[in-house]
Amino acid sequence: MKPSFRFVALLITTGICAGVFVSLRNGEEWSIKSTDNNAPFDSKEKTSLGGNGSSSSFGFGRALIVPRDGNEAETNPLPIIYGRNGRAVDFGGLRATDYISKWAGLARAGNIDAAYKVYQAESVCANSGAPLADYNSEADREQSIAEQTRLMSLCAGVTPAQVQERLNFLGLAARAGKVDAQIDYFMEGPYGRPIDLKESQDDPIVKKWKDDAITGLKAAASLGEPFALALLAQSYDVGEIVPRDAKLSIAYKAAEAEVRNTPLSEVQLRRKFGSQMSDEDFDAALQLGKKLVQDCCKK
Repeated sequence: MKPSFRFVALLITTGICAGVFVSLRNGEEWSIKSTDNNAPFDSKEKTSLGGNGSSSSFGFGRALIVPRDGNEAETNPLPIIYGRNGRAVDFGGLRATDYISKWAGLARAGNIDAAYKVYQAESVCANSGAPLADYNSEADREQSIAEQTRLMSLCAGVTPAQVQERLNFLGLAARAGKVDAQIDYFMEGPYGRPIDLKESQDDPIVKKWKDDAITGLKAAASLGEPFALALLAQSYDVGEIVPRDAKLSIAYKAAEAEVRNTPLSEVQLRRKFGSQMSDEDFDAALQLGKKLVQDCCKK
């Protein structure tokens, strides 16, 4: 794989871009499904999805509908509105521009929840013009086109500058310790779009993002966030954002499995990650994984 930050590849899941909201901390089952045949994780966990992610860009449920007169919004059993992170966004009956205006002042004054609300809304609009995926049937495609049309209507008037500023609001929430924001900050990348990290390694913005993104993931992991643990395991295995470190990759993967109550045996971990590692280093990695769980979750 060409060394570049790609939203789907590092997330190792089709759910986020398909509009699937994964509620990790509520105990729901979920999965990390690789879109890269060379991805190191052989993830076969079960998944609990809010709709059929294979047939819709936005998932299914109840959605905000913007009527032709533009005065009020109605609700009907139609697709939920999802942000780029796959989480549902409740616009409260407002168009995106009005919703953003409602919260932007508080966000700029340092209100973390408001900052994350603005990010979520602007991330919805960042996704409004995304190319349609391949679908299994013409009916699925037509449904997705209709959903995208509604989404573009919802986001009418939101400027490219507002879409880009979502990263500033996201960074504010992530640095303040909001766990969802810390994960999203990592997923968005330094510019909110795919870039070649190797070619951009001397870019000061990229350097700062790498430091802040890993710091945020570690903070989320210290609270027992399994998705953060999984992303750290992947990052230390791939070596694009941090130097490759097999021991840390094993430690975070072991911790993630333990937090999910699906612990991996030493044989499984050795087969997946430690085939070329000394017994001493492998045991040290396992002990570090146990300590991570002990520190975050078994006090």
